[in-house]
Amino acid sequence: MLGITFLVGLVPRVTYICIFCIASSLALLSVSHSTHTFTSQTIPAFANGTRVTIEGIITAEPSGKPPSNHYPLEVASLTSSGTTTAVTGTILVEDFGGWPQYRIGDRITAQGILERPKKIEDFDYPHYLRLQGITVILRRAKLETTFVGAQRAVPLPLHLRAMLQSTKLWLLSHIQSLFPEPEASLIAGLLTGERRGFSGHLLTAFRVTGLTHLIAISGTNITIIISILGSLLFWLPLKWRFMPQVIIVILFTLLVGASASVIRAAIMGILGLTALQLGRIADTRLAIAWTAMLMTAWKPEQLWWDAGFQLSFAAIIGVTEIGPRFKKAFTKIPETLGLRDSLAATLAAQITTLPISVFTFGQISLVAPLSNILAAPMVPIAMLLGFCGTMISIVYFPLGQLVGFGGYGAAQWIVGVAKILAQVPYAAIGL
Repeated sequence: MLGITFLVGLVPRVTYICIFCIASSLALLSVSHSTHTFTSQTIPAFANGTRVTIEGIITAEPSGKPPSNHYPLEVASLTSSGTTTAVTGTILVEDFGGWPQYRIGDRITAQGILERPKKIEDFDYPHYLRLQGITVILRRAKLETTFVGAQRAVPLPLHLRAMLQSTKLWLLSHIQSLFPEPEASLIAGLLTGERRGFSGHLLTAFRVTGLTHLIAISGTNITIIISILGSLLFWLPLKWRFMPQVIIVILFTLLVGASASVIRAAIMGILGLTALQLGRIADTRLAIAWTAMLMTAWKPEQLWWDAGFQLSFAAIIGVTEIGPRFKKAFTKIPETLGLRDSLAATLAAQITTLPISVFTFGQISLVAPLSNILAAPMVPIAMLLGFCGTMISIVYFPLGQLVGFGGYGAAQWIVGVAKILAQVPYAAIGL
């Protein structure tokens, strides 16, 4: 009896010891990931504002607004004053060559001014780049192709990224051939997160009306996809819809490029789906807490520097905590194509992300609640019919036009809502 009592009393102590060891290990891991030590062989050591020639491999899709393209480049060698040195690190190459000419896996040679990034007014650009593992920029570079990825073996991860990029570009080309602008850019943004086709005026309208989240792949987009698929599989029991929805989310994540922000959005979406399956808010809260802890342990900088990380968790908390209450209030809205679920999720996410948005961007949209009520029901229609119309147009273009017409109308409605409400006096105020 004494032995049993001793063992029972020992169990909590062992548990506490295990928790302490795990927490200590995660803390040390966090420190190792957040601490950067620059040596003579790392690229930041050469960022002194001099002109250099760098050779490396493009590792991700370009960013920036045309004609500006920013390519993440994994550096292999650096030439300065006639001396070539083998170096390591990732830089951002600034190119003004128009529409992107280079793809993931291409080895290029770039000449330009190597320097550290600087803050842009209130935007902490160095921290933004550091979250992507980039600490140096090659300004106004002149690029030349050393070899194209397909012409020479590249590492398997880069090869997979290149394949995903090609698939995305293929889809974008068919969307642009089927729909006119700016609806084509909106449908492309909803399906792939691509924003390079948007005009500056339209982007401003979306920002003023609080609709920017629609054209950036986020937990909201994933939630809409899950809702649409759930509505299409209404004839299946709830538990049988889980795996098809998870598989579609994974395939969608791969299709749009599987960047860190998209992966995070997919994790948040699957967490929300798991919450619906479990039906127990306590389990959902625990899953969200564990996910936040593990993601923070891997990259602690995102906890205070990454607005996307903060907004993602705020959105999923809104979806799981407030969304069900909105869904009950929207009983008169049909469930067709997941309209009720998507509207409830969108509004719930808007409420919980509002404080972070105001603090981060210094602006609050007074028309955001109205614009989201008007635009959110059209998003699943634009996504579903836009995608189906694009796929069908590949086989038979006139039929694709017919199917995609509904998606075009929904996209036109969303664009119209943004443009009209953006002209309302005091639609957004700066704080």
